[in-house]
Amino acid sequence: MKSKSIVILFVASVCVLIFGFAQAQDKYPTKPITIISHTAAGSPTDLMARQLGKAAEPFLGQPVVVENKPGGGGAMQVASLLSSPADGYTLAAVTPTQIGAWESTLKGKFNIDQFAWITRVEIDPYILVVQADSQWKTLKEFVEYAKKNPNKLRVGGYGSVGSGHNVAFNILAKAAGFQAVWMPYEGTNAAVTALLGGHIDAANSNPGQVTQQVEAGKLRILGVMAEKRLKDLSNVPTYAEAGYPVDAGWSQFRGIFGRKGIPQPIQAQLSEVFIKAIKSPSFQDYLKKTNQEDGSMDLTAFTEFIKGQKKLTTEWYQELGIK
Repeated sequence: MKSKSIVILFVASVCVLIFGFAQAQDKYPTKPITIISHTAAGSPTDLMARQLGKAAEPFLGQPVVVENKPGGGGAMQVASLLSSPADGYTLAAVTPTQIGAWESTLKGKFNIDQFAWITRVEIDPYILVVQADSQWKTLKEFVEYAKKNPNKLRVGGYGSVGSGHNVAFNILAKAAGFQAVWMPYEGTNAAVTALLGGHIDAANSNPGQVTQQVEAGKLRILGVMAEKRLKDLSNVPTYAEAGYPVDAGWSQFRGIFGRKGIPQPIQAQLSEVFIKAIKSPSFQDYLKKTNQEDGSMDLTAFTEFIKGQKKLTTEWYQELGIK
């Protein structure tokens, strides 16, 4: 009889623990959530994380804090993410740059299977921009000058050789048949600032980072790496329209990922919440103002997308001779 009572007590205790754990999961989140950006404050990725976090807070019932940890092609950011508990309270922003680094400079240190791919958020076209008073009024003029002056032009953008911006520019350079010197920066805004200061000849940017300077007559966009012209930049030709057909499939995506060990129910909840945030009026307005596309993908679709992105990255690295 005594043994039976002990068994009953043990079973009851286990049930209480299971119920308590389930309740804890049901109540997630109970404290602020952090998103770590691998780029500097004010950069496109930083702004995406902040806009998304703000839009997601009403659905989460908790604040979303953004921390900036630039450096090492995302190494600082990823190291910080992996040193945090896999509980869904520490997430990170992702772009093609991390995938590229894991296939080159950080190969063997990180890989896509270490992470949970929560949500793809947006697609932000690449553009090539110069000073408004420069000698190049069109992309063709820029290309012809670069052909006659190999490696004389300095082109800046986020990240070192192999970053998403660098590969995008190299795809154009290969299609057009010219060479230039790549100048790496910790964020797209830093590259644009360098261009405005005359420290570089052109910048591989995104529309949102140059719109004000273009409207103010300080910068000129020569072309956009997209299949069709952007709605609010209808006077800017695509690279193909300018005479340089490129694979527009190499796009600047941004999304949210976390550690692989985050409980599946929490991963699913975060994915659902972020999709709702992306579809919210405030976030859609942000996309429109920055000439970006809604690139929302849920947990399952984003995971498959990342696998494809790794394959695409490897192919372009081989094509461009990037190691």
